[in-house]
Amino acid sequence: VGELAARRDQLPTKQPIRTDINFGNYHALVIGNNNYRNLRRLKTAVADANAVADTLHRQYGFEVTTLLNATRTQILDQLDRLRARLKPSDNLLIYYAGHGWLDKEADEGYWLPVDAKKDLTANWVPNASITNKLRAIKAKHVMVVADSCYSGRLVRGVEIAALPEQTSSYFEQIARKKARVALTAGGLQPVEDGRGKHSPFARAFLSVLRENKGVLIAARMFDSVREQVMLSARQTPEFAPVRFAGHEGGDFLFVRRR
Repeated sequence: VGELAARRDQLPTKQPIRTDINFGNYHALVIGNNNYRNLRRLKTAVADANAVADTLHRQYGFEVTTLLNATRTQILDQLDRLRARLKPSDNLLIYYAGHGWLDKEADEGYWLPVDAKKDLTANWVPNASITNKLRAIKAKHVMVVADSCYSGRLVRGVEIAALPEQTSSYFEQIARKKARVALTAGGLQPVEDGRGKHSPFARAFLSVLRENKGVLIAARMFDSVREQVMLSARQTPEFAPVRFAGHEGGDFLFVRRR
């Protein structure tokens, strides 16, 4: 953690960001599942989702769709609707808070909707399905933020390059390139639900969003989120391109509007 703080202190001074860069329109699908029918209920996922949705809409101008206590069908149907609506100039953030599972023998991770049953996969959402949806959606920049156990399977084995100095020309370059990236609450491990209003990961994610005053690149957001989570919980967030989803070297840009 000390090394992370030192790295953050050494980051280059931000340059003034031009306002004429076309960042495109921003959309979000925010999912929070507490009330599981057949599995242990969670405490903070719904509150986390509501807070994220409100912050994205009010401070960043996202058009937000919120699904609370969602089933497998509801999640996949909404992803299909986004595929039909979004244009190549758009940006999409998908936030998931809920149970996750890793099938080690099949080497597959899953999101578990509220209708999931233990050991019966019919109502689970596999990472492969998520990846296929991300590849098919036309939006230029897509970011998955997953606050669930074993969520690191989405990015396992993918490395991200070091960041150059963040100038206006750099943001303009990144804005042109296709991105499929994921920020996860942990690696191949369980993550904390939370003892208070929010989970450790959601609290850090919200803090970074609310403190940003300009343009924030997702890779830079990761540094701050990881440091905060590692100080408060026994889990290590991860960030990287999503495997096999069509990433072309871009990144997700959070542009503060209000």
